[in-house]
Amino acid sequence: MKKQILFVAALALTFAACNQNGEVTDKTVATFEEAAISPMTTESIFKYSVDTTVYLESGNFKCQQSVSYNGTYVVGGVVSNQTTTDVKGYEDAYKSAKGGAYAGKNYLVWYADAWTPNAIKLKSAATVPGMYVCNTALVEKMIKLGDGMSTIAGGFTDDDHLLLTITGSLEGKEVNGKVDFYLAQGKTIVTDWTYVDLSTLGKVDELHFAMSGTKSNDYGLTTPTYFCIDNLGAKK
Repeated sequence: MKKQILFVAALALTFAACNQNGEVTDKTVATFEEAAISPMTTESIFKYSVDTTVYLESGNFKCQQSVSYNGTYVVGGVVSNQTTTDVKGYEDAYKSAKGGAYAGKNYLVWYADAWTPNAIKLKSAATVPGMYVCNTALVEKMIKLGDGMSTIAGGFTDDDHLLLTITGSLEGKEVNGKVDFYLAQGKTIVTDWTYVDLSTLGKVDELHFAMSGTKSNDYGLTTPTYFCIDNLGAKK
């Protein structure tokens, strides 16, 4: 399968973060407000064409989006402005459980694939203060009702969890430490935008994401590994 690598230099980005009142706060923060090659309509996502890799840029960050398998399988980031939380199936993977962004209109939905690189790169190495995170509506539904593939059927019990782990690297070497954030513990599910402090990682030029949990089968984790990011690089 041949991939066409497109480095998107003219994305007409807004290099500014907005707080909940819409005020500009920091030009290094990734808000994803203009991180799409073509204008987005309301209640839509930005997903490029099949067998293509692009780099979406916002603030001091850039991330990969790879689309393959007839356009249904996306690795990396997808920009969404969807505010509805109704879920029919995996076609609704790019909706936040909160119903919309933390601030502004757009947010990033990240797919943490276990078999491909999962990194958001910094244009300039820095200590990242933090970011806002939320579950997707799809993940929330499967945590509550079951994913249909687990060895133990049904939704989460008190003993189940879904964990997001963030690590960093600098010049190709992993930095010390990690940040663990539970997207779900038992029946407690993150359905609102929640700040995750990343400053303990120190200076990095890449952020790496991995997800683990208790619902699995012979092929690995069965809970979908999607989560939402907004205001990456923001202070709380």
